[in-house]
Amino acid sequence: MRLTLRSQLSIAVVFLLLIPVASAHGANSFSFIMRNGSLQPESAEVVQNDTLIFYNVVDYERSLELDKDEDGVMDYQCTATGFNSTTTDDECRLWLDPSNWTAGEYELDIFSNGSLWKTLIFTLIEDVHNESGPPSGYSFGEVDGTQNMDDEGGALSNVFLLFGVLAILGVGIIARRGK
Repeated sequence: MRLTLRSQLSIAVVFLLLIPVASAHGANSFSFIMRNGSLQPESAEVVQNDTLIFYNVVDYERSLELDKDEDGVMDYQCTATGFNSTTTDDECRLWLDPSNWTAGEYELDIFSNGSLWKTLIFTLIEDVHNESGPPSGYSFGEVDGTQNMDDEGGALSNVFLLFGVLAILGVGIIARRGK
């Protein structure tokens, strides 16, 4: 059974209509370079789930501290050794886990030789996903939150799957008759 281009396109359209649409993004890394006299960049806007990476490119160590809820207890501490190209000891990483970090402005203190060297101010933005679902208040079928079941106990999704298979077969049969 050889299908024409038109029937192949029709089948492809049916598949596209049956496949749910979803989109997401991965976590990003935001890098900071701690030089002799500067921190680059000096501020940042980052999103929840991002990772901040601090690279120390000088020969002496630097310590990073952050008290995110300003209760006097450091919630994040890390020491980056002097520059070393063979290991990652000269860098610090801070993952902004959405379950632990809320949107807002934070200050991270960087110490060099025991005294405050720089303060990084970064703005954390909430990771919001806009989904193309139904409008609020819309309901389909039962609204009690339970799974919709047909009379024989099978999930309603099986009915949609069967409908999709029948539609594909129907397009194939119609395409064969058109030859």
